[in-house]
Amino acid sequence: MGKAEVHSYRWVVLFTYMLVAVVSQILWLNFAPITTPIMTSIFRVTESDVGLLSMVWPLLFIPVSIPAGMLIDKKGFKFGVSIGALIMAVFAVLRIFSGENFTILLIFQSCAALGQPFVFNAVSKLVTLWFPFEERALATGIGIMGQYIGMIVAMMLTPFLVPKPNIALLTNMLVIYAAVSVISAALFIILAREKPKSTSHEATAEEVKASIAFKDIKGFFGKKDFIILEALFFIGVGLFTALLTWLETILNTRGLGATDAGLIGGIIIIGGIFGSLAIPGISDKTARRKPFIIIDLAVAAVILYFFAETGDFLILAVMGFILGFFLMSALPIGLEMSAEIVGSALAGSASSFLWLFSQAGSVILIFFMDAVKSATESLYPSNPYYLSVISIFILDIIALVLCLLLKETAKAKG
Repeated sequence: MGKAEVHSYRWVVLFTYMLVAVVSQILWLNFAPITTPIMTSIFRVTESDVGLLSMVWPLLFIPVSIPAGMLIDKKGFKFGVSIGALIMAVFAVLRIFSGENFTILLIFQSCAALGQPFVFNAVSKLVTLWFPFEERALATGIGIMGQYIGMIVAMMLTPFLVPKPNIALLTNMLVIYAAVSVISAALFIILAREKPKSTSHEATAEEVKASIAFKDIKGFFGKKDFIILEALFFIGVGLFTALLTWLETILNTRGLGATDAGLIGGIIIIGGIFGSLAIPGISDKTARRKPFIIIDLAVAAVILYFFAETGDFLILAVMGFILGFFLMSALPIGLEMSAEIVGSALAGSASSFLWLFSQAGSVILIFFMDAVKSATESLYPSNPYYLSVISIFILDIIALVLCLLLKETAKAKG
């Protein structure tokens, strides 16, 4: 009976979702690797101004996330993702016509950001409706991998498309990304289905439980371990996003060009893809979560400390891979820990709150790194972001200490 409920079409649905997830990350980060001197020269604005183009995405995620989740619960994941994909596609196209007007570009970029919460918040419902229990971790991982692939494209392809300050090259880049956005939206709307023709009783029951349990979300804040996880997501995802946002500018001050910085950013994310496949798998086999998050944060702290100083491309590339491998692999383990803390019926709501805290951390730490740089750059004229990177190294140490206070959640399953 269980096998009869499994539909091969589930992979088509997941693939089309992954394409939209890829687009969401491309549109978010496509300006980050060409901040200076390309964007600043074309639009005659500051580095901080260009940083706003990336920063508005996590900033707008915060107020839009809960309404987006409610709409998805009411209308279904296909409706929600379709809304998000259409928003991103429409404003990706409109960005083409911003010309050299930075304000118009920022407005269209901000409007495109409104689509991202509809994409992120839908994966749990998609997986519950289409995938059997034993495939759901894999399916969720593939969906999240779409985000990583989008990051790689943005960080590595953009500098090749726009290697110098030239409005024609920038416009061509916007046209290419707009075309990808429109195609992915069309494929999802045409090919994705809300649910199989016959949905398992298990999936339907879980969906009902999750909707009812939404009233008990306040209970999350009475769980010490869940509060610690919120802090870990705030710091971990926040410092990662802030580092990627300012990476090109950080490395530019050390003599590396936009292409080299984009390659290093891509290598960080490639390391994250490998780490997210390897470390959570080992965590499942050993039925342990806490030790792996501790290892992830400890290794990340060491890398961040040395990342603050060196300007050698090869060393930065190797350290970037290691940083991504460990720091990004903590994300799926943390999401699994949250499910084990609150129970499977509340896992979707719990992950939504963790995403909210991660986006809040991203906004604040992007501002924080820029503020530290502005206040201390005169102390380190050849490496003005030195104390900015040291500051997120310190935050990583704080997260590591907090992690020591967590209780193991998976040992009962071993």
